[in-house]
Amino acid sequence: MLGNRISSLIPVAQYLRMSRDHQRYSIWNQARAISAYAAQHGFDIVKTYTDPGESGLTLRQRPGLQALLADVMKPTRNFERILVLDVSRWGRFQNLDESGHYEFICFEAGVPITYCAEPFENDGTPVMMLLKQIKRLQAAEFSRELSEKVIHAQLLQAKIGHKIGGPRRFGFDRMLVDQHDRPIQKLKRGETKALNSHRVVYVRGSEQEAQTIKDIFRWYTRDCLCLTEIARRLNDLQVPAGDREAWSANMVRRILSDELVLGIYVFNRTTQRLKSKPRKNPPDELIKTKITEPIISRVQFASAAHRLRIRRRKVPKEENLAAVGRLLKSKGYLSMRLIDQCPYTPCSTVLCRQFGSIFEVYRQVGYNPEGRWCPQGGRMPASRQQILAELRSLHDRIGYLNEHIINECPDVPSCSVLQRHFGKLTEAYRLAGIPYGRTELQRMGHERWKAKRAGETPRETITRRWPELACRFSDDDLLECLRRLQKEHGYVTAQIIRDDELSPTPQLFATRFGSLLNAYASAGLEDNRTKIWSRAATAQHAARRAQSSDEKVNRSS
Repeated sequence: MLGNRISSLIPVAQYLRMSRDHQRYSIWNQARAISAYAAQHGFDIVKTYTDPGESGLTLRQRPGLQALLADVMKPTRNFERILVLDVSRWGRFQNLDESGHYEFICFEAGVPITYCAEPFENDGTPVMMLLKQIKRLQAAEFSRELSEKVIHAQLLQAKIGHKIGGPRRFGFDRMLVDQHDRPIQKLKRGETKALNSHRVVYVRGSEQEAQTIKDIFRWYTRDCLCLTEIARRLNDLQVPAGDREAWSANMVRRILSDELVLGIYVFNRTTQRLKSKPRKNPPDELIKTKITEPIISRVQFASAAHRLRIRRRKVPKEENLAAVGRLLKSKGYLSMRLIDQCPYTPCSTVLCRQFGSIFEVYRQVGYNPEGRWCPQGGRMPASRQQILAELRSLHDRIGYLNEHIINECPDVPSCSVLQRHFGKLTEAYRLAGIPYGRTELQRMGHERWKAKRAGETPRETITRRWPELACRFSDDDLLECLRRLQKEHGYVTAQIIRDDELSPTPQLFATRFGSLLNAYASAGLEDNRTKIWSRAATAQHAARRAQSSDEKVNRSS
């Protein structure tokens, strides 16, 4: 009998919520009432979702309700109904459709909601739907009325000089007072009032912090230091930053803009009601109360405020472009560092925020940074032709180039810069007139390795004939050069062309005529490659035979 009765119970889940942490018995009272309702109606509570100390105005701060809605959509859930104490525990949403939307999600998934303490049944009839909507309106209206009462009370307290929330300000301490404004004690960091009848007011802090505030205003108004420099100076002097570990530019800005240094407590700067987005209140809604003696004079505070307004003013795009244009006209080039160091132009961050990118600023002022590289030492950027000239000069000094040599030389851009400007290193070598072919580079490296291994000095490379000299040779000049080499040596090879001081590089012949063999044919030379190479091989073989015979004679003697 008992087993049949237990198996006939409907599995349900319960949702519990309380608005404040100090409502310590709210969750327990809700669970007890729901348990009594479940026992009377044949429900078995198998799962519990709670949101302790969470407001019912929104969904984003309620992980319990989020988990409940996620489990409702799962086909493997182990409950068939949701029990909630009343409509207000489900939520005090200011938009009534939002509350109905979350409830409809559960209903559509086959898990209806039952309100245990409400005088109506959630059965979907017109009368019950109307009553439920009225209950939702009452729950939302309760939050609105409570919010208005709290804000009105806070404004009254601020008008008589009582502090409303927040940490202490630098240079001031929080003093706990009773209902007659008699001081009780100073509150330390993390301490709060214990009784509702107690209040907190601001009082002057230590003389050391007051002197630090005076130094900050003097450095900012008289010495014209920026916020970052002031923070750096305070950190270098190891001045305590109050409740913080170190000084920052934002902390200095808050001190310079806070009217509390004049002895005036300002409240109601912003408003954020019912979990909505915060908005800035107009000046006529601010509450300003004189609470203590000033640390800074009004003249000095007004001077700092004026400089802060100039620093924060919104400059039109046209004015910023005109300033950058003047800088370009005076310097001849632009860079982000140059813009940041200029006293009359906005920083590069402001320009990027206004125009999208620094390259858009360059485009609108008519500056093209493509193909330019800025060397070390603050010199002006170099063009592509200047980069190639530096690359040729480095090759002439050392005799060869590789990535390590290029990256180590400060007068030449790094390999990554060369690749960004020219696509690849071999293309930069080709444009600079430096050997760039893989075979030629390997041969030159092998020769250096052999000389180093033998302890000899690598032979000096032949002075390069740069690409700009190619325009001095016409096709007829190149063909005549081949005929001259043929007459002098009896045959022509790429090595003979490379060794001849009056001839351009073999690459120029290959570029003009397609290949060296085509150049030989155009010059009327013998175009049989086998014979050409056999003549050279015969001469080299004869020289080697003569050398070996001489060595044999020397050894025998």
